[in-house]
Amino acid sequence: MNLFFNEKEYRLRAGWRLLIQFVLFFFISGFAALALHSLWTTSLSITGAIPQLIGTVASIWFAARLLDKRPVSAYGLTFDRRWIKDFAAGVFWGSLAIAVIFAIEWQLGWVTIAGWGWTSSIDYSFPVALLSSFSAMLLVGFYEELLSRGYQILNLTEGLRYPQLGTRGAAAIATLTTSMLFGFMHAFNPNVSSVAIFNIIIAGIVLAVPYLLTGSLGLSVGLHFSWNFVQGSVFGYPVSGTMLDASIIRPAQQGPDFWTGGTFGPEAGAVGLLGMAIMLGGTLVYTYRSRRRLALAELFHIKNELIKSNEQAR
Repeated sequence: MNLFFNEKEYRLRAGWRLLIQFVLFFFISGFAALALHSLWTTSLSITGAIPQLIGTVASIWFAARLLDKRPVSAYGLTFDRRWIKDFAAGVFWGSLAIAVIFAIEWQLGWVTIAGWGWTSSIDYSFPVALLSSFSAMLLVGFYEELLSRGYQILNLTEGLRYPQLGTRGAAAIATLTTSMLFGFMHAFNPNVSSVAIFNIIIAGIVLAVPYLLTGSLGLSVGLHFSWNFVQGSVFGYPVSGTMLDASIIRPAQQGPDFWTGGTFGPEAGAVGLLGMAIMLGGTLVYTYRSRRRLALAELFHIKNELIKSNEQAR
């Protein structure tokens, strides 16, 4: 067996394709960050999200066309009416999850409203700072889902689809592997803890479920974006250890870190798992009601059309 090249599919094996894409992402996003910072010096969070977006989209476009031999749309990016509807549903359930967390902590006296964002002293005007946070979280939700769910899960599932595992087993291992990578990618965030990393791994699994069931990233992107934005720019919590540019509510938090997550935010607390459970439940309910079926999406069963044409040509 050739360890580098899959002669049947006439392309590199999945592990090498994933490695090349990740190296490209690292270098492209790095150069994009240097270029942007040389042109625009600001503390707004949007400047950190733009290079990551460029690196993700450019590296995946290259990998899709030249390594994977399929269109980028195959990674759950159709942008049709159903995709928009899925995105809106994700925004609803992600917002509801954070709202429930805040309501519980407020009722228990773990958090109080200390003030409002527009009355606080910040480097930029409140509308500009809020728009920056909104845009940054929208980009983060998109490019992290495209990378960690869309690109990585599909390729790993293809690479692991051995007869002993089957497609479902391959998809399960791919989901667990990419979710662990997603969690460890947050290991250098401010105020991180082992609990935070574990919870983010769980979040990775929760965000993967919509993609596995629908073959689309619409619901996953909506969940990810709204969880981050409502958490950080509505209720004023830290988002994975980082404060966003502005928030509508300025909270004062004094609850136990085990439950609230402390300075890392709800993602590091037990109450964050409740929010993830709400998002998972919402995903299952929405998917069942809109598609009438809870099963692995056809995307993970069918063979890449470009691969089939290569096989026929040979």
